[in-house]
Amino acid sequence: MATGPPVPSQAGSSVEISSGEIRIANSLSEIARVAELVDSFGARHRFPNEVIVALNVSLDEIINNIISYAYEDAGRHDIVVRLVLRGASVEAVVEDDGRPFDPLAAPAPDFKAKPRADGGVGLHFVRKLTDELTYVRRDGINRLRLIKQLP
Repeated sequence: MATGPPVPSQAGSSVEISSGEIRIANSLSEIARVAELVDSFGARHRFPNEVIVALNVSLDEIINNIISYAYEDAGRHDIVVRLVLRGASVEAVVEDDGRPFDPLAAPAPDFKAKPRADGGVGLHFVRKLTDELTYVRRDGINRLRLIKQLP
């Protein structure tokens, strides 16, 4: 985990206070390492439990989807997860080299449909648990950015 000097955010409005990063393999067992990063980062900065839980649930869902659906081969792929504290919010960035997938373009699940179609519920929770989501694909890398405001 690294702590860097203050720098402007992408939006230029917040200052980076602290950051942490982990690179994991595309294996479901690696998700526990991401949870450890979130837990230790949250404890170090005294995040409320609701923020830590929201980040852990959201990252678990996103990374599980990447590992389960993003790769056409069974080879090893790296997934990078970065946490950045910026003023009154925490930013989580997930980068992978899987096939292109914009989770923001996925339709919301229809909970009233009978029978209900499979899928989409996890992303629905991610949308509800975070305050902002952005996605971009550049140079073969998917980059999903989640923002959670601190109370």
